[in-house]
Amino acid sequence: MDKPCIILRMVKNQKKKKSKLRLGFLASQFDESYQYAVWNGAAREAEKLGMSNVFYVGANLETQNKAGSLDDTAFALAARTELDGLLIMTNTMGSIFSHDRISGYMTAFHDIPTVTVGVRFPGIPGICADTSGGIAVVTRHLIEGHQRKRFLFLAGPLGHPESEQRLKEFLDTYAMLLPDGQRPLVLHGDFLEDKAYAIVRSLVEKRWEWDAVVAANDQMAMGSIRALTEQGLAVPGQVSVTGFDDIEDSLYSLPPLTTIHQPAGELGERAVRELARILGILEPAEEDDRQLVSTFVLRTSCGCMQPKGRDSGKVHSFTLENQLRHQMSRRVAGETRNALLQDVQSALISSFSMEKILKELARGIRQLGICFCSVVMFDTKDPTWSELLMTTQGNETRILAPYGFRFRTQEMLPGGLPDDFASFVCEPLQFGEEPIGYLVCSTGAQDRHVYATLRDLLTISLKGARVMASERDREKALAKEVGRRTAELSYANNKLKVEIAQRKNLEREILDVSNDIMTRIGQDIHDELCQDIAGIGILAATLEDSLGKKGLKQERIRARQISETAMNTAKNAKKIARNLYPVELEDNGLATAVRRLAASRSSREGSPSIHVDVQEDFLVRRPEKALQLFRIIQEALSNAIRHAHAENVKIGLYMDHGMVTVEISDDGHGMEASEQESGQGMGLKILKYRANMIGGLLRIQTSPEGTSISCRVSR
Repeated sequence: MDKPCIILRMVKNQKKKKSKLRLGFLASQFDESYQYAVWNGAAREAEKLGMSNVFYVGANLETQNKAGSLDDTAFALAARTELDGLLIMTNTMGSIFSHDRISGYMTAFHDIPTVTVGVRFPGIPGICADTSGGIAVVTRHLIEGHQRKRFLFLAGPLGHPESEQRLKEFLDTYAMLLPDGQRPLVLHGDFLEDKAYAIVRSLVEKRWEWDAVVAANDQMAMGSIRALTEQGLAVPGQVSVTGFDDIEDSLYSLPPLTTIHQPAGELGERAVRELARILGILEPAEEDDRQLVSTFVLRTSCGCMQPKGRDSGKVHSFTLENQLRHQMSRRVAGETRNALLQDVQSALISSFSMEKILKELARGIRQLGICFCSVVMFDTKDPTWSELLMTTQGNETRILAPYGFRFRTQEMLPGGLPDDFASFVCEPLQFGEEPIGYLVCSTGAQDRHVYATLRDLLTISLKGARVMASERDREKALAKEVGRRTAELSYANNKLKVEIAQRKNLEREILDVSNDIMTRIGQDIHDELCQDIAGIGILAATLEDSLGKKGLKQERIRARQISETAMNTAKNAKKIARNLYPVELEDNGLATAVRRLAASRSSREGSPSIHVDVQEDFLVRRPEKALQLFRIIQEALSNAIRHAHAENVKIGLYMDHGMVTVEISDDGHGMEASEQESGQGMGLKILKYRANMIGGLLRIQTSPEGTSISCRVSR
């Protein structure tokens, strides 16, 4: 059975057994401890109620501070897919977007039952914990219990509701307890560890003067501890540090973090129950009306020591051992995860075929302990449609690339999500500002951090495969176009060759006809006209003698004039005949004909001085070449006399290596540049035609000082 049939069978089976309601959980990061704790509580409660839960990931470390980043894609994807209800962690979204922007996003879900977590919005049910008083308790404890007076407060993003509330509470408590104390330093971070680490490290490198750090959440507190200890400041010996949220890692930090516990898991559970009531699954319950409150968790980062007593040392050692075991366990797990991800990364980045990329991804998915995974790409023209490229469950993998299985995006997957799993992570695939698709995985991985890494690796690999496929298609199209154009050019070239050959034949015929006509005219003039004119001259001379004997003086003079005119006319006619039909060319060769031509032209009144330079043993074997060379010399000489008004002309006849060169140079005023470049003059065209007829190379060099015309051809 082929792959499309397998997918169709899968779709039918899933549609038959689809019974679970699907809840969406929209937050910034799946791998962030606080958000994961809230989602984990929501997932547990959803599973109890027989519903599936999909975590739509909105941001990561690289994109969360960029407007129009993954949050846009996450909101859009959640809006496109078919959900029965939606939970939105508005407090974590507020770390990136403004209250108004989030409110605008949520209008896309007006027809979906929605519950917010952390920050309330008008007209939308919200679940919040009462965290008021927590920062006040921490601040009072540091001032009264540890005599701390110089405070650094690490707030969240400017304008974030929860951060602003905690900052105000801190400043009010500090002002009340230390009215004359040093003004606290307030700096804004982003609720993440790395930014807090950078802030504190920068302060230590300049000049550290604070003995207490109060952070608006645990991650920023742990970033502060890391920076302080790396720079040699003891926590809590020299600096007390406190956090807020009581995430899992705060218990195992070194030292363990004093913090304010938020009921994160209960927030998620309560939000799911609220959605269940809206959907009619649950009736209102009295216990859900109780207030979720925060509590003070006292550990050692503030400066408090372990309680004294007979077994206090054992308790401390046991606690420290557990902390070290946890840290080592996390380190080993992290190294294992990194090694696996490194293998996956190496395989993905070395593959540019979509099929190979998905095959390597499926192998890596199994190694990372993820039981189910599907890769979907949006239709580039219509994002309401998508294409399933791969799905893997257990040991079975179906790869449908490169074309995929087309389905409506609102289904999320063809036939919907499988009922075999209760919770899923949906990671949007986005390259820059271009939404590519999404990755849907079950949440069974031992390390929740792998999903974001897989998303980033897959995004880059798929984009690279797309670019390569596009490049291959472009190359094929280009090759096809080149082939088409080559065929067109080949046809045009062949046609041009035929036309050139026809033109050459026509030119040859024209010149042959011209030569034939000139020859016949020359012969007629020489053989008939000249004889007739000479006869007239002889008759006129005879008439002159007769008239002289009769004493008719005037009539005798006229007869003499007729005789002289006739003889001169016959002489000129012979010259014309020689020009039209150079008899010497056939009898004595080109050199003799050229000398006779030069002598004839130079003998005329007003003609220039013409010098003929003939190389010894000069000879042109083929008569047709000799004739065309003679005509070239004849035309060039005529141009020099009539148009250039030259005073001196040199005609050269040379040979070298089986080649013949004729050259005519003059000292006239030269040709116009436009006439030479365009070759529009009839004389130049005739010269070129004659040179082409015999396969010669015609060169023309001109300047105000004169012109040189040469033709080089084989003997």
